[in-house]
Amino acid sequence: MTVSADKFFEGKRPWSRIKDRVLGQYMSPYLAKISKRPEQILLIDAFAGPGKFEDDNSPGSPLIICSAAHQYARGKYKALFINERADHHQKLDAILHKANWTPHAQAVHGDAQDLLREVGRVMTNKSVFIYLDPFGLKDCSFDTLRPFLDRQRAYSTEIMINLNITGIHRLAAHDKVKSEGRTSLVQQWHDILTSTLGGSEWEAILLGDSTKSTKEKEREIVDLYKHKLAETGYLIYHGDCPVMDGDRTKYHMIFASSHPDTKYLLNDHMCKAFNEAKHSEEVEGTLFEGVHWSQWHDTGSLNSIVLDRIKISPGRTRLEVWHLIIDDHFMRFTDSEYKKIIKEMVSQKQLTVQYTETGRLNDECRLFPRS
Repeated sequence: MTVSADKFFEGKRPWSRIKDRVLGQYMSPYLAKISKRPEQILLIDAFAGPGKFEDDNSPGSPLIICSAAHQYARGKYKALFINERADHHQKLDAILHKANWTPHAQAVHGDAQDLLREVGRVMTNKSVFIYLDPFGLKDCSFDTLRPFLDRQRAYSTEIMINLNITGIHRLAAHDKVKSEGRTSLVQQWHDILTSTLGGSEWEAILLGDSTKSTKEKEREIVDLYKHKLAETGYLIYHGDCPVMDGDRTKYHMIFASSHPDTKYLLNDHMCKAFNEAKHSEEVEGTLFEGVHWSQWHDTGSLNSIVLDRIKISPGRTRLEVWHLIIDDHFMRFTDSEYKKIIKEMVSQKQLTVQYTETGRLNDECRLFPRS
């Protein structure tokens, strides 16, 4: 166990707050919706931790998941919280018992990959949500996820993964390979990357002679990983949120889903979490510290994006146009920002509207460019 893993739960870092905010804000609408299906719900947190952070007792992912499940899916869910470390397992188990969540929530002591493989064999017809936030990369082989990627389409599956970008750069060891070649140690690191990312395609991105920036390479790695998650044709709705430490990318929080609403919901939550954290960091200790991030958010390009999309696809509903924009510009704008710009464009006669029976501008209205 690395030093970083030992210290991880001493206090919640800024990037942990982003991850927890996205998870928490998604779990409530997800569970409220999925609980209406007849199947039981299986919630898995494969690297759960002790449940609380030591400095302020703030909840970790298991408590975030349990709180939402207790409110929106009581009696319909089973939650498994996996820890390899005995001390984390014991602390979490005590918290779950004290909160009386143990009838439906279970702390499991063991190896996450072994237990995920076992769940993959016996999950039958359950609706499944998997949250993966490993300390590193070696504990999250892509093959472990394959049973969940190959499910029958009749069943719901959602996967949320925090991909450790700093770990990927470290294991790729670009400078070391360039100066010393691929030593036996470096080959071990590369084998971990190949296992984690589902193939060796990463090598061309991170080891090839390229003039691309670090951020461009990271973008390609994340897109490669999302493509791998979607290649069976089951979890085809996906997106991601960079989780930053200053200017450096710590993680990319990636989701893959079998339902289009996931992308719609997470676009807002990821956009808000990312921009709130970025804004707080930039204005801390300044006169603008109390100003909400949305007042600074640049939406200047949204007008032309909307108009271009409606020109390509005239007659689509407001909601359909929004989904198309999210596909091309995930996490750049919020739902409220989009609706505001549509209202302004209609008022300014840039768009014409085919209204529904209500006579009001809503998601079912069809939009056309002004001729």
